[in-house]
Amino acid sequence: MCFTIVTYTDWWCGYRQRTGRHRVDCNRRSCRLSDVHGDREDVHNCRVECTGRTAEDQHLIMERRRIVCGDCRMAGRGRREHPGAATLTTNGAQNGANGQINYQHLVAPGERLDDLDL
Repeated sequence: MCFTIVTYTDWWCGYRQRTGRHRVDCNRRSCRLSDVHGDREDVHNCRVECTGRTAEDQHLIMERRRIVCGDCRMAGRGRREHPGAATLTTNGAQNGANGQINYQHLVAPGERLDDLDL
């Protein structure tokens, strides 16, 4: 199944900025959403043999900035002072609890998420 990667940047103030959407093609000939499906030369019953659903979007935090976002800088706010940032961490939405988005952090080799001081 094809899916979409949604990328984000986390700012020091707690703001999570969406930076892009990237379609990932599964390259399966039986997937109607894949680019290679259109290359099929065989006669087939597409309604029966092929799928057309996407897998769940994957949400990746690609960057972590150790500065506050532009809005917080202009308002004089500091670390974890972005409006709504406390709600994200206290309600567990950041970790995918209660049906919220399950964000994943990309971490460099040898780096631990606990050491990043988010």
